[in-house]
Parts: sequence; structure tokens; C-alpha cells
Amino acid sequence: PGQGFQEGPAGMVFDENGFLVVAGAKEFCVFSAPNEVVSCYVKADPEPTENIIFDTEGNLYTTTSTGGTSIVRKYDKGFNSVKAFSLPSGNLTGITCDPQGNLYVASQTGGPSVIYKVDKVDFTVLDQFTVPGVAEGLQFASDGNMFVALQQSMGVARVKPSSPSEVLGSAKHPNLLFAVPVTTDNQGRIYTADYENGAGTAPADIFVFEPDGTLAASRLASEVYGPFGIVVAGAVLPCGAFKP
Repeated sequence: PGQGFQEGPAGMVFDENGFLVVAGAKEFCVFSAPNEVVSCYVKADPEPTENIIFDTEGNLYTTTSTGGTSIVRKYDKGFNSVKAFSLPSGNLTGITCDPQGNLYVASQTGGPSVIYKVDKVDFTVLDQFTVPGVAEGLQFASDGNMFVALQQSMGVARVKPSSPSEVLGSAKHPNLLFAVPVTTDNQGRIYTADYENGAGTAPADIFVFEPDGTLAASRLASEVYGPFGIVVAGAVLPCGAFKP
């Protein structure tokens, strides 16, 4: 409410109540249904936030965005800021966690993007590996590998989430020009949407791929511009296993 296009919405996730939590630049807003706002909470610092996740204890984590900082922020269940920690490089975008609760965060700084594995307790870097291209959203696959949304027509890559990195496959389509968000459903299908022309000023395409990367469905969403967040209601994900 009251936010301009450049201030949000962007990253989003379902909470333990099945409510949709959406991150704008200045605040988080919680929706119980379309157009029904439960409450909004001011963020610790105004900043674009492409991705947000809950851990298994209900804590919320945020990154920034392309051109953003090296800071990851942790909020408690009441959306109070409780921790901020830095990673070795900035432009942090994608964030997810494995079934053990360790965080994985993508940095766009440098050539190939770096993905950091971060300890869930003390937030030290446990491992890091690179992926080809510029990484956006991250999501674990049901087989323990990771989906990485990549800029510039590279689609969604399936990678081994440890060093040395290895690309195991990809989900691509000629109209998937600038993949940003990525998530999965309970059958392992891959959902993504594109930033279209790299500026977010053209209508977006939305795609669903089978687990092997073949196309299941797509549509040109003429009412959607510059999508960052994408979620699937009812999906049980390894990071914050909530089911609306």
C-alpha cells in the first residue's frame, strides 16, 4: 500500500499460516488473501529485496538485489531485525537453504556468480562455488541438487551445490530471456518468470518445466512486468517447510 513501482513488491514467501509475505523496499506486507493486508512491518533499512525465505524456526532472511550490498539480514517471527552479516562479495540476490537449514546465497560480483554456503548458527562461510553466468533466484531440487535462475537467455541451471561446481542440466526456452525467480512444486516441476528485456519494461513470460527440463506450460503475462518473486501455494520446500 502506498508504494511505488520501484519500491516493491519483489521477493515473497508463504508463512506458517499460509499468508503471503511480500517484501517491498521499505517494508514487509502480509496478505491473508488477494488485496487483504493483515499488517505491514518497516524493514531495518530501506533496500530492494529480490528474495526472502523463512527458516524452519520461522526466522526471515533477506538479501538485496542486482547492484545491492554484501549484507544478509535476519528477522524474527515478529519481523524484528535481529542480525545482519556480510559475505565476501556483494550484489546478493538469490537465497535458499538446504534441508539442514544452512543458507545458500548468490553474489553477482565478478564474472561467474559465486554461491556461498553459510552455516545456520554462526553464519560463517562453509563452502563456495561458481555458476556460469549471472545468478538470480536459487531453489533446491528434490534430489539435493540446486536450481539457479540465470540472466541473459541461460534459463534455469541444475547444479551440484558444492565445490567444484558442476552443471547437470538446464531448463531453457527461446522466450525465456532473463530468468529471475525460481521455485518448485511438490512434483518437482520448475517455475520461473523472466525480466523480459532486462529492464522490466516489457510484459513477462511465465514458464513451468518438468523436472527433466522439458517445457510443461508457459504464457505471456501481459499484466506482469519485471517479476522477482514467484511462489507455489501448497509447495513444501526444504527451506522453511510451511504448507499453506
